[in-house]
Amino acid sequence: MAVLLFVGIKSVGPNLETSIQNYVEKQNTSDLQIVGTAGLTKDDQALAKKIAGAEVELGYSFPYADEKNDKNIQMYSYNKADKQNELKLLAGKLPKNKNEIVLDKALKSAYPIGSTIKIDDSQLAESSFKVVGYVESPIYVDKTQKGSTIVGDGSLDGYAYLPATAFDSDAYSIMYLKFADLASKDMFSDSYEEALVKKENQLEKLFDRRKSERKQELVDTANAEIQKNQSEIDDNRMKLDDGQKQINAARQQIDQQKNQLAEQKERIEASGNEEAIRSFTEAQTQVTTAESKLNEQEAELKENSKKINDGQTEIDKARNDLAEMKLPNYLLTERRSNPGFEEVTSLSTRIDAIGNIFPVFFFLIGILITFTTITRMVEEDRKVIGTLKALGYRNSEIAQKYIVYAALTAIIGTVLGVLVGTKLLPPVVFKMMGTSYVFQSYPTNFWLVPIVIAIAGALLATLGATIYILIKDLREKPVALLMPKAPKPGKRIFLEYITPLWSRLSFNQKVTYRNLFRYKARMILTVAGIAGCCGLMLAGFGLKDSIGDSADIQFNQLTHYQAIVTLESDQTTQQADKAVKVIDDNNQINQSLPVYSSQVNFKKEGITDQSATVYGFQNNDHIDDHFTFKKKTKDSSTDFNKDGIVITQGLAKAYDVTVGDKMTMQDGNGKNMHAKVIGIVENYLGNSIYTSQRYLEKISKESTDSNTFLLKTKSMNNNAEKKLSKQLQDTGQVITTTFMSDQLDKQAYASTNLDPVVIIFVVLSGTLALVVLFNLTNINVSERERELATIKVLGFYDPEVTMYIIREMIIFTIMGILIGFGVGNALTWFIITTASSPMISFPLVVPMVGYIFSAGLTILFTGIVMFITHQRLKAIDMIGALKSNE
Repeated sequence: MAVLLFVGIKSVGPNLETSIQNYVEKQNTSDLQIVGTAGLTKDDQALAKKIAGAEVELGYSFPYADEKNDKNIQMYSYNKADKQNELKLLAGKLPKNKNEIVLDKALKSAYPIGSTIKIDDSQLAESSFKVVGYVESPIYVDKTQKGSTIVGDGSLDGYAYLPATAFDSDAYSIMYLKFADLASKDMFSDSYEEALVKKENQLEKLFDRRKSERKQELVDTANAEIQKNQSEIDDNRMKLDDGQKQINAARQQIDQQKNQLAEQKERIEASGNEEAIRSFTEAQTQVTTAESKLNEQEAELKENSKKINDGQTEIDKARNDLAEMKLPNYLLTERRSNPGFEEVTSLSTRIDAIGNIFPVFFFLIGILITFTTITRMVEEDRKVIGTLKALGYRNSEIAQKYIVYAALTAIIGTVLGVLVGTKLLPPVVFKMMGTSYVFQSYPTNFWLVPIVIAIAGALLATLGATIYILIKDLREKPVALLMPKAPKPGKRIFLEYITPLWSRLSFNQKVTYRNLFRYKARMILTVAGIAGCCGLMLAGFGLKDSIGDSADIQFNQLTHYQAIVTLESDQTTQQADKAVKVIDDNNQINQSLPVYSSQVNFKKEGITDQSATVYGFQNNDHIDDHFTFKKKTKDSSTDFNKDGIVITQGLAKAYDVTVGDKMTMQDGNGKNMHAKVIGIVENYLGNSIYTSQRYLEKISKESTDSNTFLLKTKSMNNNAEKKLSKQLQDTGQVITTTFMSDQLDKQAYASTNLDPVVIIFVVLSGTLALVVLFNLTNINVSERERELATIKVLGFYDPEVTMYIIREMIIFTIMGILIGFGVGNALTWFIITTASSPMISFPLVVPMVGYIFSAGLTILFTGIVMFITHQRLKAIDMIGALKSNE
């Protein structure tokens, strides 16, 4: 069983990695992706191609929120000529015409084949697309968790692919890179990681120089557009001036005509000439009409003048923005940063960490059982060994029988364990969790290292124990071996010196305690076996809850807000009046805290890049309502009036940082900031930096006004969360609203993926506990058969004889359970520590149900063994047992 479990579990991780590797190769998944903050061009593609072996493809991508169907979708361009990230068609057909679209199968219910989806975006030449099929993208390996987005409620529901011809944009959104010289390397190997880091460093150097070129391209393009618009405005202004001059001249003429008519009016009316009066009236009407048209022209001229002034204001603003334009940045992301990749590789790491611990205990318990079994077998053959020695057989010849027996046991057990462990256990695990991922083919390969370790462990457990026992017994003389082995003498035990206690014990209790210490080796082996099995079962429960509760502790005990509202890049919390009104008017929101928030990266030679979220506080007010800072070191400070940053434990561990050290972090534009660490705090999911806006502005030399709201809400269901998210989105001031409930669901999902492994361990641990108890009890009865027959002859009833043995087993079981609780906690701690990473840590959480179940199952198995033992003791042949030594 130990070999089966060790080889089986140690094969799950490598098999899963092989499955991922095969999928990546088959779908030709990119090694890297590059996103430019100012878009990408053919020049960027040509630059990337300078890297040896680089295959470079450009594409379009943008997030889209379909409010009608309440779906957040990541849009991608599809080009049949592209070779990287090949789509797998699941139903329908791939898009050919520019008004066709294919979708993630997860969106099937909202968008059936043949339906139409409306997408209004400036990057697209079309706005109406027909759904023609469903696909699987290698960028998304997790079927249920698609990652986050900057639109809607912040949670991505799926993805879609449009023909590249449907896009109408001068700049591309994303660049895919694959390197020919990395294709032959295992993506999980150190050599692949080292080679990829070298490629990244080369790209970063190239694009660092490219930043200024790209900025100049944008400046030149913008200047050309500004110049064009300025020329148009200047031309329109000249026309406006000419028009104004013409209107002024016309108005002078009209004023002269009005004056002339005023002078003629009295004379003509006095003359009584009807013809003259009629002509005068017509002339007056013409002047009035001309003046009215002139007024209309002047109003139109004023409107045009306003438009020209507005246009000039926009041009001036564009010139000002151009003068303040920062260098564009090129963001590199590895394949493992794709949605789902980190989770599945972390799952492989966790299973491997479990495989390093659990099977070791199975081996130790296996050695224990083998040792006691072989010891008993040799003890039973003492007379045979003595006879053979007396007849002149050498020790090596006598030992052959037992060594061959042990070797055959090891070989047969190892072969069966390797075959069953390799071919049966991994498929069971994959089948139980396989619906979560896109990988449909799970290999069951034989892995040399775990097999060799298993063989060595099996041989040590059998041959080692056999040789040790034989060396001890074969040293004895034939005469001593032919004589029955003298029973161990009784000795005074510690309890006898405590007279008040010892005097109150019954005769049977005194016998039991003396026997416990009389057979110390058996007591230690039995207690160790029970403790090991109980500890393994408890660790199974502890492992599941420790992983599952990391999110619960993070978002209920350390952070106390339920939502993060991220504002548009040009908005601050003081300017976002509409968003503030929505927050103030919602009776389910108890409190909001404005903070500055942004993403930063940490880079250090030899260490994987780490990202973190920066939280900048205006002051110390209400921070404690939203955060609980548990200090990891005594010298840590969380006083944000001080200059410095507070970092989470994952960053401190990854970069070996202590309080007082300085760290360099890089903002989204590639600018480095140097900050002093004043505190290290507990954290389980992701990495965060906490500081004051004042200090952040000091080290960044940029404005750090609050741009995010942290919301404390009442308990909200999914519909209420979506409603609030939509209200905030409709203000036009909010990018996204992220709810912590999504993070809780995600971590619960990650915990569920380990359920198959935990179930297997609990079942096998329970089975092993039964085997250990039965084996050790059976040996105990066999060794003491004469003793038990004696007390039966003395008149003890069958229940009393059974209790003579069972009392010891009850004490062993209680001791084993109590020690097992400690073993289970230690095992759980070791595994979660091994499986932790800078981005995720796990608290030690062992549930009460784990204690109850592991103890209850151990007691149940003890009861079963007691019942079997009772039946055996009733059948003891007293005469035969007492004459056995004659």
